[in-house]
Amino acid sequence: MNSPELTPDPGKLDHFTDMQEFLNRFYIFSGAPAGVVRLFAYLAQRETFKKGEEIITEGRSCDRLFLILSGKVDVFRRHDERRFHLQLLSADTINYFGELALLAEFDWFFSARAWTDVSLLTISREAFSKVMERYPDSYQWMVQKVISLRISRFADQQSYLMDNVAPGAWREDPPEV
Repeated sequence: MNSPELTPDPGKLDHFTDMQEFLNRFYIFSGAPAGVVRLFAYLAQRETFKKGEEIITEGRSCDRLFLILSGKVDVFRRHDERRFHLQLLSADTINYFGELALLAEFDWFFSARAWTDVSLLTISREAFSKVMERYPDSYQWMVQKVISLRISRFADQQSYLMDNVAPGAWREDPPEV
């Protein structure tokens, strides 16, 4: 028997089913128990942003994971009054940002802006906590997947930056001591 909070409105069934299928393709949720994914699909929100609109701002708090359904998102940082492009994320593959917001509150260390009109599926920290309260056996597994994703994204960003560093900004050999 389904609990009332997990029973989608029949008019939204296709949307609900589509969200479950989409989440199942995302690394964090792949392999998770069906009930976990179903509850995340139910609690997820769809948000849209127009081209050029700020999604998250460096130095401000944000409380959710963003999964790109359509469009492209520019991820960047400001340093010494200059803007540094970190990544251009698109819906061509399963793409995301803000995964650490599921685990803790902090001020963002980057900004994200809609490069094109964009549609995002968002999962709040509160929704994540609710699901983990209901499925406590999945908590450690989900946290490990979030951390693994962040490490992978960090490594990708480092590679991008190293591939695009200005000549002379690096050394071949370490200095001799």
